[in-house]
Amino acid sequence: MVLTGEISTHVPGPRRKNLLIVAILVVALLGAAAWALTTKFNEKPVWVDNVGYDAGYYHGIQLRKTDRTGEVVAKAVAGGCRTASTTAGKKADDSPEHWVRGCLDAVRGLASNPNEA
Repeated sequence: MVLTGEISTHVPGPRRKNLLIVAILVVALLGAAAWALTTKFNEKPVWVDNVGYDAGYYHGIQLRKTDRTGEVVAKAVAGGCRTASTTAGKKADDSPEHWVRGCLDAVRGLASNPNEA
């Protein structure tokens, strides 16, 4: 070995083969975790109940805003929210009971609280 007076700052790191193996393992673990979550929740997001509640609450607020005599609110409380949930779209289809609860909370003038059972 011949010294030329230069000091090398190169510090050897892990071999590329080892880095590739680790990268493959990480991708495999992330794929397995995604597969496990998808099968557990059957493609239904964990927050779908809150989304359904919020959509129903928004619908109830719109009913309340347009009602001048109280008839629309009375109909909604008497079953109109449940009826409206059948044609309200995907957010109501995914979580109909939460959609109806949100609608009823809004027409009754209650504060929005999707996590209260």
